[in-house]
Amino acid sequence: MPSTQRGEVRKRPSGRWSARYYDESDVRRERGGFASRSDALAWLNVKVEEVAALRRGDPASVRPTLTVSDLARRYLDQHDVDPVTIDRLRSQLRQAELVFGDRLITSLQPDELATWRKGLSPGARHNVFRALKQVLEQAARWRWIDENPARHVKNPKPKAPEIQPFESWEEIEAITAELDPRFAAIPIFAVGTGLRPEEWIALERRDLDRAAGVVTVERVYTQGRLKPCAKTSRQRRRVPLRQRVLDALDALPPRLDTPLLFPGARGGYLELNKWRYREWTPALRAAGLPHRRIYDLRHSYATWSLAAGVSLFTLSRRMGTSLAMIDATYGHLAPDAEEQERALLDAYDASAASMPGTGSVENPI
Repeated sequence: MPSTQRGEVRKRPSGRWSARYYDESDVRRERGGFASRSDALAWLNVKVEEVAALRRGDPASVRPTLTVSDLARRYLDQHDVDPVTIDRLRSQLRQAELVFGDRLITSLQPDELATWRKGLSPGARHNVFRALKQVLEQAARWRWIDENPARHVKNPKPKAPEIQPFESWEEIEAITAELDPRFAAIPIFAVGTGLRPEEWIALERRDLDRAAGVVTVERVYTQGRLKPCAKTSRQRRRVPLRQRVLDALDALPPRLDTPLLFPGARGGYLELNKWRYREWTPALRAAGLPHRRIYDLRHSYATWSLAAGVSLFTLSRRMGTSLAMIDATYGHLAPDAEEQERALLDAYDASAASMPGTGSVENPI
């Protein structure tokens, strides 16, 4: 046969398409299962180039002929992150595989990716598309494709939901009165420390230092897995325990069957989704309060701390996030901040003026 080949594609009785070619040993091969003629041709063109490179004795220049599903699997197999992140990425990529799984990565076009992204649910759109974009970007780095077709598709973050902090401790106490005594301390603890749900769920009693009045965050429980916080992560931190929180913890029924601070009914880790509809939502309703997310307990800690005069820098350390994020998310929710700042500065000036030797000094020059 000639040293070069073009191969052929044909439609099968099933309605799918197949591609036929000769491999580097002149053995006739066929690959089926393509949804369209263009998909089969795209795969065949890459395969023919691969065979030609092998015949030249240049296998290093060969690109693997991968489908989107192949790429997702190979990416996840080598991605060196924690299992929780792998599970999240696999779930997000599954939505892309449902539509493009059998497609060759070399056949993807930016416009069709943009159309697919637009059809995703608004709540998941940004993260699902970002996962596919991340995988395709790695394929471009590995030179399996010339360019990431998703690179120039805009993928703006969704608008953050409106923050609805609680108004007062009286509202929090009204919720705790409606909760099972085993869980009554949770709202007080969450508002009093600002910990994320995945952080206070993972707490053990040994994480409390009552003598020092602090709690240490060292691990999180998310998506059914326990994950240690990295030593360099902002999430690993110490948070002061105000007296109201200590009193609520002292009122918890003792548990000898588990080391967890806020265990589930059987002593294991609390399942947040179930706790939300079994305990949290009914307690809000019984207390006569409008619906709030569990995460709004953390928001309440932030807004109340700002109103109390806690600095943004200190708050960012206590909440385990960046200063920029604290300012962007919560800064506008402290209407008294300017007044409080002015009062603090005036108090400092008055104190300095009353101290001997702090008055103005005549310039000797």
